Amino acid sequence: MSLIFTDDQKSLAETVRHFVAQRTPLPKVREVIGGDQAYDQEVWSRLAGDLGLAGLTIPEEYGGAGATQADLSAALRELGAGLVPSPLLACVLTAGALLALDDEEAKREVLPRIAEGALVGALAVSEPGNRRWIPADPETTATGSGDAVTLSGAKVAVLNGAEAGVLLVQARGPQGVGLYLVERSAGGLTVTKDEVVDPTRSSATVTLDGAPARLVAGDAVAALDRVADLANLAIASEQCGAMLACLTMTTEYAKVRYAFGQPIGAYQGVKHKLADMYNLWALADAALREATRAADEEPAKLGTAAAAARTLSSPGYLTSAKETMLLHGGIGFTWEHDAHFFYKNAIAGNVLAGDADYQQDRLADKLGV
Repeated sequence: MSLIFTDDQKSLAETVRHFVAQRTPLPKVREVIGGDQAYDQEVWSRLAGDLGLAGLTIPEEYGGAGATQADLSAALRELGAGLVPSPLLACVLTAGALLALDDEEAKREVLPRIAEGALVGALAVSEPGNRRWIPADPETTATGSGDAVTLSGAKVAVLNGAEAGVLLVQARGPQGVGLYLVERSAGGLTVTKDEVVDPTRSSATVTLDGAPARLVAGDAVAALDRVADLANLAIASEQCGAMLACLTMTTEYAKVRYAFGQPIGAYQGVKHKLADMYNLWALADAALREATRAADEEPAKLGTAAAAARTLSSPGYLTSAKETMLLHGGIGFTWEHDAHFFYKNAIAGNVLAGDADYQQDRLADKLGV
């Protein structure tokens, strides 16, 4: 693989782009986020089933396509550009954690259902008062053993926690930190949907009060380290797609919005802003391409490359989304225009799966600084 998209990846991206334009354009997204559901179930069924995105990187033996991280990144860019609400990211992280563990029974039970879109999985790791996305020493505790394990504690900002059929929860048990499967119907489990800044994403607070759980065999610390890399890859992919959408939208507007007899794009002040937006996208895009290459070819370099991509994409997207609003003038601040949706998405994405300080600390740690 090179740093250039392959023909298959270009074809996949084109297919997803066409699907987004036809089935879930931004006017449709407005309808979804204005309703009671976190996402359009029909759209999700098509994304997961017809396009196979839910199981794209899940191995064929577990019902997936066995594709690469670069393939997934190509698809996520298009979904990010369209701000498509879906539980795909939550499913990718849940599946990634299970694949990094050693529990064959759990994999064969959960992964095929995720791959076909029949089950939404959610990863529950963050805790109240802890600035780290994945706590080194979680306060959520697991007691008991065998088939009599129960969890007690609280998890916050759980992506698609309210829509998930199964939760993968980090907790500290008698033998250290582990990951535990908890069914949505379990007694002692309370899920409260959060009020969020970004209406295209759903998150929830999860409270466990003696909820029955099942320990997933394997090294949970190593699995969650892998999940942090996958999260950075996925979020950076969505953000690069959204950054390019912001740049395209604003460039087109600068060509047709006239002031003092000429397009505003003719003025230096606008040109410079657009050039800055392009540079932010180009840097993040290059870092993301290297990260996806590392994921598929040099896994030992993935942690550094993924953290670097995220360190560039999150603040770059936030700046680009803000400039998109400003360069559209007064209309860019209104509910009727799409610019503010990108800005809200950028604000939330800037802290999703770890804020800027967390990502810089992770990058420094991976570099041995």
